Amino acid sequence: MPEQASVIICTYNRHHLLERALRALERQSVGLESFEVIVVDDASTDETPRVCSMMSRELPNMRYYVTDKNLGVGEAGNVALRHARGEYLLFTDDDCVAREDWVDHMSAALANEHIVAGAIESPTSSFIRLCHNIDQFHLYMLGRKNGYIRFIAGANMGLRRSLVEKIGSFEQGRRIGPDTEFGLRACENGYRIFFEPKAVVVHDPERSDFTTILKHSADHASETIFLRNRYRLFLHTPFVLRSPLLTLLAAPLIALWVTLGIYGRNPKLARMFWTAPVVYALKLAWCWGAARGLYKERRAVG
Repeated sequence: MPEQASVIICTYNRHHLLERALRALERQSVGLESFEVIVVDDASTDETPRVCSMMSRELPNMRYYVTDKNLGVGEAGNVALRHARGEYLLFTDDDCVAREDWVDHMSAALANEHIVAGAIESPTSSFIRLCHNIDQFHLYMLGRKNGYIRFIAGANMGLRRSLVEKIGSFEQGRRIGPDTEFGLRACENGYRIFFEPKAVVVHDPERSDFTTILKHSADHASETIFLRNRYRLFLHTPFVLRSPLLTLLAAPLIALWVTLGIYGRNPKLARMFWTAPVVYALKLAWCWGAARGLYKERRAVG
């Protein structure tokens, strides 16, 4: 069926990464006529328009949209959803490189499931990027078997159009974690997230120093902690994560427990145990960021 799948990339000021991501889509094992590529430029000020103009000549199945102002990845994703024609909606990020059979495996999984999380592989050439990926994406890294999980990541996810029509699009105004919120909302509505390890993208971000990945972990937690508490019945969120003080006091134990779980549940990650000290530090940063978010909310309410 022509354009059965829509591949969606939202981008902002990362034209060099975007070109790499689009060239990976150009090499997909399925024919270009079987899927479309939608790029939403979230008001970039760099060379993104030039790159998209060039790539549209090489990718005849590509369509390019530009927002009037920077909206954030969630709203940019909603722009893409309004224009997508495919039954299968495949999301990846501009700092990801899809394997040649990614569209094929993702589409095959969506033939039987409503929401699919694909595998995320990390380059091993950079120690910092490897630790960052283990911290952020350990649930989806190679070594995990297929099955149902509780979270999804926009770096590699697939949705059926009928699911979006049923539960709605990405939450408006959410700049951090719109993919996480959508997945939790789907689960709350009775759907299950299927993990397909054959649908692989390589996440190769620009973050390459320890300070940057610490900040990223803390900033992410400052927003996503509210999702953990909003969906606490489904996630069985511990009561300590509702209090900024308790979160800080328990941070060493929380970080240790989570870090041990990361390496204990995935045999491939267990062989990378030498990354554990950095991942533990990133989990401490997550706790600090979560406490900061909870404290700011209390001050705003009080």
